[in-house]
Amino acid sequence: MNRIWTAIAATAMLMTAAPAMAQSAEPAPAPAPKLKKTCRSLTPTGSFMPTRVCNTEAQWREFDGVNQQGVGEFRRALNMTSTNERNRRN
Repeated sequence: MNRIWTAIAATAMLMTAAPAMAQSAEPAPAPAPKLKKTCRSLTPTGSFMPTRVCNTEAQWREFDGVNQQGVGEFRRALNMTSTNERNRRN
């Protein structure tokens, strides 16, 4: 019987201490603001069906930069091939 009262007393002390600890804790930081997303319709190579892709502005800038870099590399490779073929014909 004594153990039961001890357990009840310990539980009561913990229950009264929990709100006091919660009040003394620092307030939680505000959640980060949600970034606005922009959606585009992209048609993958070999498909007629466009897919809708939504990204933040920063992600779209990175996506566009990677695409422009790929286009530049393709053009340089095409020019190198075309120049070599022209030299062989002469």
